[in-house]
Amino acid sequence: MTVVQLRGMLRPVRLDEPTSTSLARGGVYSTIGLVAQGLLRFATAFLVGHLAGASVLGVVASAIATSLTLALLWPTTTGSAASKFLARARGAESPEQARSAAAHLRMRTMQTGVLLGAASLPIWMLIDDGSWTDALCVAGLTIAYSGYSFTRGVQFGAGQVPRATLWDVTSVLLGLAGLVVLLLAGVRDTALVLPLVATYGLYTLASWPYGARGRPDRTLRRELDGFVALGAIGSLASTGFLQLSQVAAMLTAGDAEAGQYASAIALATPASLLAASLSLVLLPSMSEAWGRRDLVAFRARTDAATRGLAVMLVAIFGAIMVCSRLIVDVVWDEEFAGAEKLLPVLAAAVLATNLCVASVNALNSRSQRGMMVNTAASIIGMLVGAAIWVAVAPRMGTAGVALGYLCGTVVITSIPITVVWRKDGHRWALVYVKVLLGVALAGGLVLVEHAAGLALLLDPVLALGFLVVWWALNRAEVARLPIPRPWRRGRS
Repeated sequence: MTVVQLRGMLRPVRLDEPTSTSLARGGVYSTIGLVAQGLLRFATAFLVGHLAGASVLGVVASAIATSLTLALLWPTTTGSAASKFLARARGAESPEQARSAAAHLRMRTMQTGVLLGAASLPIWMLIDDGSWTDALCVAGLTIAYSGYSFTRGVQFGAGQVPRATLWDVTSVLLGLAGLVVLLLAGVRDTALVLPLVATYGLYTLASWPYGARGRPDRTLRRELDGFVALGAIGSLASTGFLQLSQVAAMLTAGDAEAGQYASAIALATPASLLAASLSLVLLPSMSEAWGRRDLVAFRARTDAATRGLAVMLVAIFGAIMVCSRLIVDVVWDEEFAGAEKLLPVLAAAVLATNLCVASVNALNSRSQRGMMVNTAASIIGMLVGAAIWVAVAPRMGTAGVALGYLCGTVVITSIPITVVWRKDGHRWALVYVKVLLGVALAGGLVLVEHAAGLALLLDPVLALGFLVVWWALNRAEVARLPIPRPWRRGRS
């Protein structure tokens, strides 16, 4: 870390001096930050599971899921709003509008964060039948994560992507150190979420927009609040759907099986960081293009992101599905053996969730009507998933919860993709035919592995075969990906 970078980290966020960061470079920075945050969550699950057992992991994972779900009710979406509206104000060269929008969203984050933190107290008492001390840990995490979500969006909207990334890495290192200390000290309850509270709290304090001031005009206030309200409902029914599935696993099957479900989620979700990092830079980029009325660039970014994600995500998640038995065997011990049947289903579900990232951002960048489409899709998908939980989870346990989550995410993904596909006239038919073929191939290989009882060491061989077939189907698309090719240097 250079002296200049250290000074940039320590000084307050500037809303009127964005860093000049390209879409590709911003994607790299955001990926680093999300990898750091993903590492924190995975390491939390890994260390708690191995040192404290499946039952404790089930409780801790459910506590985290409860906090993150509550934060989705408003604060989390203020980060998306800051990312969009601050970037739009920059595109319109209106720093005063950026500062007033940040001030308004800052106030809303404080109001709702504290309110939801208080609400988490009785909610956790009902879920876990625990003590008020445990509930206070959940409340602290709810408030801290609310602040983190908002301030991260502020930095991306203000073009301070490198600063956001440096604080991500710094806070994660401190959080992991705190977790190790608590585990070695013998803590085996909900207090294990306190390192997350410290991590998100530090990030919030360091990245708070202290310089935001002013009051937006009535029209902008209504637009900001409307965006957050719609986004909160949509996020609760989409992003929150995964967190609710963890709580459903705990309520349906108990702490130990909820721990197995959490271990499978911990393995399925890190690969989604690619799409999440792209989303963080794609929404501001699209908002700026929309603010300039550059529709050609707007559509081109949607198309390129969709094609790139389809190629990369099917390769990544397909390989995870095929190697699920080996991955679970290597990462977890015998107490978590049941996760090997959950991981392929959850990996397919997370794949579906991430395939629509470009379409969701395209709709969010356009107008409130576009957000309504995403929100409606999320609600419908969550209701489908919840209906499946009610119907089959009592008999199938966590496998039924995973199945319901998969079916719901397919619905959530299909609607925005279809709308953007038709509205902007994209040529995606072949793209999604190949996606279906890839997922079907990976799923078929998983069934063969289990039915034939193949040796675990054959999983990588089958995964390699899957990747070869997938590459053959997508040679033209792979050639378009922005991947450095050193062997081409020097050629005329």
